[in-house]
Amino acid sequence: MGKSIIRTVAGVTAAAGVTALMALPARAASAAGAGLTFYQGAFATPVLHVAEPDGACTAFPVAADSLAASGPVQQVLAFQTVDCSGSAVGLGTLRTFSAGTYHSFRAF
Repeated sequence: MGKSIIRTVAGVTAAAGVTALMALPARAASAAGAGLTFYQGAFATPVLHVAEPDGACTAFPVAADSLAASGPVQQVLAFQTVDCSGSAVGLGTLRTFSAGTYHSFRAF
């Protein structure tokens, strides 16, 4: 019976840990407020926050490797050029990527 209790406690602890990890990006986005926030270190350190993205071509933060958006933001389009020309990559509103991959973005 003692082993059964230990297994149950270990299972509940593991499930709680996974649940907490899944909530980190959501908390990171809400901590910065509504809008779009780029992070360095997989949602660890905010490097740029755009409170009200308007679709304008904007420089992509060089160190960013993740993003989270809330409120009215529905899509982030990233470009490998500095002027938002060429093919766009839809990043959505919660995403990780390699830092330095993109050079500009538009958010709607």
